[in-house]
Amino acid sequence: MHLILGGRYMGKEDYARKIYGTFAETYNLAHEAPENITSPGLITELHMGVKSLISRNINAPEFFARRIDILRPSVIIGDEISCGVVPVDEFSRQWRTETGQVYQLLAREADIVDRIFAGLSLRLKG
Repeated sequence: MHLILGGRYMGKEDYARKIYGTFAETYNLAHEAPENITSPGLITELHMGVKSLISRNINAPEFFARRIDILRPSVIIGDEISCGVVPVDEFSRQWRTETGQVYQLLAREADIVDRIFAGLSLRLKG
């Protein structure tokens, strides 16, 4: 697994495609449910998949932990959402918390973890 994290519009997907080229499967979790991930590939907008699960009362860390075998050979991209002001509303705080928990789970399981800022990579693991 290669986990790529960073801010919005920082070049994460371009970085992944530069390294790996094209992918047989691509899952954009801003537009499709995480349950649609049925085989390894490029998984983008992970943070939005977490939001989708929470909105349906599904524990996101448990959901992704149960699917770790499908995720291991994948390249997974998520936006950093935990910096800045703590949200006032309960849902946004839960989204932030569970996204962080999912990122921690995947970072432990990943062979490679990179942070992308302004198109530049910083290798955190691997």
